[in-house]
Amino acid sequence: MDNEHLYITKKEDNQVDSTKTYSTVPFPEISFIPPELLKNKADSHALGVHEKCALVGVALGVLAVFSWVVLLFGVLYSAVGIILSIIGLRSTRKKLAKIGLALSILGLVLSILYIFAISQGIINFNYFTSEFWG
Repeated sequence: MDNEHLYITKKEDNQVDSTKTYSTVPFPEISFIPPELLKNKADSHALGVHEKCALVGVALGVLAVFSWVVLLFGVLYSAVGIILSIIGLRSTRKKLAKIGLALSILGLVLSILYIFAISQGIINFNYFTSEFWG
């Protein structure tokens, strides 16, 4: 009989009163990083237009250095790379923009020298094209 009373009280403890309202408190974010650094880190993920221009300027600069042999692509990649790298100089990624600018200028110089060598007859451009096309 004593056990029956114990069983009934356990059953009553497990029941939830629907009239009570429970407020949920959000769990606080725990971090050992100061809030100032977290704010800066959150801002750094969102790349602005100038940062994107700096990154694309580097990519186009690398393409310009490798594609100077193809006349149209070397000049085109160089010109667009120079423009985007100059825009990227206003960003927080100035070092990348300067690298892109230098590579784009190098690609443009190589393209111009290649065009000059073809126009002066130093390089026989027709020989290379006839070699490939038969």
